Amino acid sequence: MLGMSGSPWRPAIVRAGASASKPAGAARTSARTRAARIRLALIAVVHAPPGAAGCAWRCNLLDSRRVSALKLRYPNREHGDLALKPGVHAIGRDAAGRTVLVDDADAAIAQFSVDRRGVWLQVRDSLHGLHVNGRPVKRMAMLRPGDAIFIDGVELLLVADKPEPAPPFGVEIPADSRMVVRGVGGVHHGRCYTLEQPKVIGRAGDCDIRINEPAFADRHARLEAHADGVVLRDVGSVDGSVVNGQPVRHALLKPGDQLLLDGQHRFVIEAPTRRLSAADALQAQLAQEQAANEDKPMPPSALPSSVRRMPWLLLAAVVMAGLLGLLLLYGAR
Repeated sequence: MLGMSGSPWRPAIVRAGASASKPAGAARTSARTRAARIRLALIAVVHAPPGAAGCAWRCNLLDSRRVSALKLRYPNREHGDLALKPGVHAIGRDAAGRTVLVDDADAAIAQFSVDRRGVWLQVRDSLHGLHVNGRPVKRMAMLRPGDAIFIDGVELLLVADKPEPAPPFGVEIPADSRMVVRGVGGVHHGRCYTLEQPKVIGRAGDCDIRINEPAFADRHARLEAHADGVVLRDVGSVDGSVVNGQPVRHALLKPGDQLLLDGQHRFVIEAPTRRLSAADALQAQLAQEQAANEDKPMPPSALPSSVRRMPWLLLAAVVMAGLLGLLLLYGAR
C-alpha cells in the first residue's frame, strides 16, 4: 500500500495483491481510499450520458471475470502485457525507460483503478500529453476495454479476453430487440442505432451504418440482436474487426463491449438493465399488500377524511348554486 504526505495523488495508490499487514496510519489511508472510490462513483453518475440510468453499460460494464482478465498491451507486443487485477495500479518508468507497474508513488505518472464498476485512469497533476482514443485527459477518465491510451510517448491498449464465438448460421434464437449500438468515435460519434432489425456496416450506399471512406469495405460487418447480446458477423472486410482490443471476425458481443473498425470508428453495445428498480420493487410490494387487504371491510372510522367530507361538500355546492340562481333571477328587478 502506498501513500505519502505531499503526494500529488488524492487517493492513495494500492497495488493489487499487496501485503495484508497494516502499518501505522493504514486506517487513515484506507479512509482516503474509500473516499476516493466514492468520488469516482459520484463522477460516474454526474457525467453519465442521457438515459444512462436505465442502461446496463454503467452497471454491467465489467463483470468480475472480465475485470480479472484486463491487460495493458504494448503495440506490436514489443514487451510483455501488464496485468491489471482488481485494485489500484501505479504506472511509471523502469531503468530502461519502459512503462511499467511501479510501487513508488513518487515515481508514478498515472494510476489505474479497477473494480466491478469498471476502470478509471487518474493522471498525475504534473503530467501533460496523455490521451485516450485521441482525446486529451487532464485529470480523470473512465476506460473501456479496447481503449488506446497514449501515455509518456507510448501507446498502450487496454485489452480484455476474447469475446465468445458467434452462434452458427441458421440457429433461430429469440433476440433482445432492446439492444442498441452507440457510436463513441469516428464519423458516427454520438449516434445510436437500434437493433430491431439487423444492421450492416459498410461503404455501400444501402448500408444501415455507412462509413464512406475509400479503404473501407463495401460491406464490412453485420450486427444482429441475440438473446445473449449482439452477434457480429464479418461479411467482406479485409482485416476484420477489433472487440475489446482483440481481433475477431465473428463474435457474440455483450453490453459494454467496444467494437473498433478500421482503427478509428468505435461503437459500444448497450442494453437496458433487467434489474428491478427500487421504485418498481416498492410498487410491487404496495400492490401485493393492496391485494391482500381487498377482502377486509374497512370500518367507517378508517375512511379517509376527504371521503367523510364528501357529502357536506356536495350539499354546500347545491346551496351555493341555488343562491346564485336566485340572485340572477331577482337581482335585475
